[in-house]
Amino acid sequence: MFPSSPNIRITLLKITSMRDAIGNKGYQLISKKEVLGISKSVTSKEYYESKKNEYKVDVALKIQSFLYDGSKYATIDDVIYQIERTYLTGQFLELYLMETKIKRDEINGYT
Repeated sequence: MFPSSPNIRITLLKITSMRDAIGNKGYQLISKKEVLGISKSVTSKEYYESKKNEYKVDVALKIQSFLYDGSKYATIDDVIYQIERTYLTGQFLELYLMETKIKRDEINGYT
């Protein structure tokens, strides 16, 4: 496989938090979109910068910028990540993801 070829499948998620009738917190899926991306390493500079800003970057990847729809969450292999930061680099958009505690079955409408 070539270094800049797509090698990771992610699903961009737009979800909103909500409360049920008795006050339990839940999530509602607004939309999802499957895209291919290019996995990249989290550099030591990015790691220390994220620690300084009190979040931990777990995954870094690039997707073509026109594919991004403003989603704040993404899934990779059934793990849900929050998109902490985006950075535009020409035709690509770098996404920096932090793992969440949200489980797939906690999201209403996610099949």
